[in-house]
Amino acid sequence: MRIGFDSKRAFQNTRGLGNYSRNLINGLLCDYPDNQYYLFGQPPVNKEYADWLRKVANQVTLVSSDSGSSIKKILWRSYFMENDIKNNKLDIYHGLSHEIPFKSKNKHTKYIVTIHDLLFLRFRQNFKWVDIQIYLSKIKYSCKHADLILAVSDQTKQDLINFLDVPSEKIVVSYQSCSDLYYQEQNETVKTFVKTTYNLPDNYYLFVGALVKHKNIDRIIEALAFLPKEIQYPLVIVGKGNEYKKHLLEIIKKHQLADKIHFIDYVQSEHLPSIYQLAKLLIWPSLFEGFGIPIVEALFSKLPVITSNVGCFSEVGGEGTCYVNPESASDIALAIESIATNPIRYAEMQANGYAYVQKFHIRNTTAQLMELYSNLTKIG
Repeated sequence: MRIGFDSKRAFQNTRGLGNYSRNLINGLLCDYPDNQYYLFGQPPVNKEYADWLRKVANQVTLVSSDSGSSIKKILWRSYFMENDIKNNKLDIYHGLSHEIPFKSKNKHTKYIVTIHDLLFLRFRQNFKWVDIQIYLSKIKYSCKHADLILAVSDQTKQDLINFLDVPSEKIVVSYQSCSDLYYQEQNETVKTFVKTTYNLPDNYYLFVGALVKHKNIDRIIEALAFLPKEIQYPLVIVGKGNEYKKHLLEIIKKHQLADKIHFIDYVQSEHLPSIYQLAKLLIWPSLFEGFGIPIVEALFSKLPVITSNVGCFSEVGGEGTCYVNPESASDIALAIESIATNPIRYAEMQANGYAYVQKFHIRNTTAQLMELYSNLTKIG
């Protein structure tokens, strides 16, 4: 098959959409190398992603705008890419992040779009009006004109049905995986290097993700204030975000926890598995997500997880994860204490979480995706 991808996020995005795109492409290149793969997007400027593209360059064809105009390059993805899709005679075009081109489709190509979440509709107050209109128009168009819609969780599938009246028979839940870097134990030399490089405490709790309001990090900080001193370990927060970070700093000051909070704005991808494996717990009480990849990364790292008892989180975490009311700092604190002080429960959570997360192993998610591709091309 000749398969093309919208690679904008793979080339530019440091967060969930970028990781989803790169991991999906990596899985296909590894397990199904006989297909022809096309990456549609402007070449990455970021060194890490430029290095990634160089590693896969002999297995893919890069397709980008040949226009020198910056405006044309921006518009190419939404309005002019269709000519290149047609010229390369793709069997499948997969929009990896909510959109496919605004153009009449050619008859040879089947179009797939991945929808990650509808956060902009659930939390309208956190988004600009103009951004909501743009996101909504792109997703509505994609859902109407794509031959198949992939939802990253059953929660996202239900949101598409409930918010946008998308026919359920057009949506398939297709889970994502994490990088295979998380599949093996890091050796002590690497862990020591990472611990020193990022000035990590000997014992710590962990949060990984963007510093935005719905991630609910302030509740974790408040929960630390409830903990007994002997398990009041520092909280390491890996992620960026200016406005919400200002709010977090106010909470930290209020509870006099400045020595207990360790912010890390950026971590190299190959170092993050060690940060998970050195931690005591992942505490992730987000109010809502489309999926929640840090939970998967933690479970592959045999790190027990505390997360929210709402939305998709039980779908991602399974029975081995601890679920709490994300609005209650005291509930979070009680969960931390019950796990951190109980070695038997801690070990059970490690084992059960690791067993459950195998369903998200990249070999499984990739096999399901290839089956969807194959079945779609058989439809006239």
